[in-house]
Amino acid sequence: MALADEPPAPIPWAYSAYFGTGVYEVDDGETSYIIRAAPSWRIREASLDEHGHRMIGWRIRVPIAFGLHDFDTSALETTLKLKNVSTLTTVPGVEFDIPMTERWSLRPFASLGYGAQLDGSSSAWVYWAGLKSKYTFSADGFDWAIVNALTYSGYTTAHNDAVASEVHTSSRVLPLLTAFEFDRPIEKKIGGEPVHLYWTIGYTDYVANKPLLVGSFVTSVDIGDEWELGMAFGRGKEPLKLWRLRWDRVGLSYRFSSDHRFQGISLSFSSIFDR
Repeated sequence: MALADEPPAPIPWAYSAYFGTGVYEVDDGETSYIIRAAPSWRIREASLDEHGHRMIGWRIRVPIAFGLHDFDTSALETTLKLKNVSTLTTVPGVEFDIPMTERWSLRPFASLGYGAQLDGSSSAWVYWAGLKSKYTFSADGFDWAIVNALTYSGYTTAHNDAVASEVHTSSRVLPLLTAFEFDRPIEKKIGGEPVHLYWTIGYTDYVANKPLLVGSFVTSVDIGDEWELGMAFGRGKEPLKLWRLRWDRVGLSYRFSSDHRFQGISLSFSSIFDR
């Protein structure tokens, strides 16, 4: 936690690739707009046969996040122009998929990348590593999943202050996530496949007295926890398709801290386990 006479450095974009696509607001009313893409390449599929022979799968991921000055849905041609992009962050990494049983999977992961404000005022090395767990089961016509994750995430940045001397700052957080996901097919179909509705309820505690530093380009706040409520739709095992893009699902999540100093709306394109 920052000391009272030492205000935290406002580096909101350093966690943009971690938070994902959305609109995020801190308690002074200032807002950050993030667009994130996360292309991935699966090198090997995970498998577990009836004899207990396990194949560990792995893939390479390259999350890329853009911070925008403004976001106007009525003028997308302006929103998507390069001059509206304020920050760029990319954090390539690797994920391993370890099937423990038919219902239980573990996923260790690690990423290291770099981000910068495009006006050259600051830049940062960004990193995260951790372990995710997913357990699935069925009950009352619903498919359920319990997702847990422990992540060590942070950044180290260098920028110039008002007197042109170099200042190095850093931030580290330890998010502990517990989430419940469930889905159920309905009678409606898309492309011959039944529509699945997905719900997500998640809670993240930023443990070890290392609160998450978020904010705008001029102020920042510490948050100690985060709730997430989400709903999405998809086609089950068949992806939604648009041109060359593929998504497991498409939906919205409302995210907020218990003290309501932070809130946001995220777009979701996958299970929270695959984020």
